[in-house]
Amino acid sequence: MTARINRRIIPAAALTGLLTGLLVSSTEEFFSRDGTFSGTEALATFVSLPLVAAFLVSTGLRQRRLIPRLTGVAYLTLAIPLFGIGMGGANVLQQALGGVVGGGFWGLLFAIDLSHKGDVSK
Repeated sequence: MTARINRRIIPAAALTGLLTGLLVSSTEEFFSRDGTFSGTEALATFVSLPLVAAFLVSTGLRQRRLIPRLTGVAYLTLAIPLFGIGMGGANVLQQALGGVVGGGFWGLLFAIDLSHKGDVSK
């Protein structure tokens, strides 16, 4: 079994993480100006915006076949680094940087392609 890394996914995943961080933190900032963050606002922020980020990046790069992988990267980036950073009271720039790091990390997992090409079966 050989492992190959698809080098086009990693920059796309980092860009998806950046866009996810920017969209989610900006929307949180906008909705919480009145001091409350209701369930409807949270649902609109945390469910739809990672999908929008993945769609915009894949459309912008003209790689529509990457939408499922980038959607996974966007939600994993939201779940692990962005929730933690956001609970610590981070601003928009800090969440954007966290999104880039998280998107790059999760992109590595989606970029590894395990294939059985060239293996000799016994």
